[in-house]
Amino acid sequence: MNLGARRAVMVLALGSLLAIGSVSAPLGAAESDPKWRTGGDSRACSAPISFDKVSPSGPGVGRRVVVIGDSLTRNSRTILRKSLRKSGWNPTIRCFGGKRLDWGMSQIRDQRRWKGLPKTVVMALGVNDMRWIDKSTTKARIGKILDQLGSKRLVVWINLYGDNGDRFSKSKQSWFNRTLDKAAAGRPNVHVLPWASHAKAANIRTTDAIHYDYKGRVLRTKLTVSYLNQLFGKNPSAI
Repeated sequence: MNLGARRAVMVLALGSLLAIGSVSAPLGAAESDPKWRTGGDSRACSAPISFDKVSPSGPGVGRRVVVIGDSLTRNSRTILRKSLRKSGWNPTIRCFGGKRLDWGMSQIRDQRRWKGLPKTVVMALGVNDMRWIDKSTTKARIGKILDQLGSKRLVVWINLYGDNGDRFSKSKQSWFNRTLDKAAAGRPNVHVLPWASHAKAANIRTTDAIHYDYKGRVLRTKLTVSYLNQLFGKNPSAI
């Protein structure tokens, strides 16, 4: 996705932030992933939930989307789930604090075995790889995840933003974001949500080196949903 197109999408997306809706969409029967395991780790989210249907209204028109993330997703999962539903998406959120890209690869496999992998996927991982894993391994894992998802699936990957500290430096953040952009450049189905630039422009603060305050969690959620609506929504002109 070229820079001009990305900017155009984000301008439209920001203009629609308040249009996510105020009434939750009706839900069908729900089922939790029976194979979700946390090992008693308090950083884990509750088991992923799949609804057999949601209201077909809104840009999502009832389509399924899976979100795979770490503690940044965990800390905003409630408002993210509600916002996606209000825009007509049928979300399943798989999140676990402290997890890295290799865990994301296993979650893609687990989701595929459980309910099948939807045509739309949001990846929100990478922070913990910059804290623990070397660059060559991280670069290879980004490519492996995109290979797993394939060329026919619609993918949004949220890039990284944080403060210096806790082994997560600005230089590592910049390297990861550049590497992600390069990996996505040759894949027209993959779109990088430039969270870093929007968070910086909005002066988003962190409660530690990587976790956002309430304003940051809300903005990241709204941008994610609006980006999905504008890129993949069935009726973006009506948002």
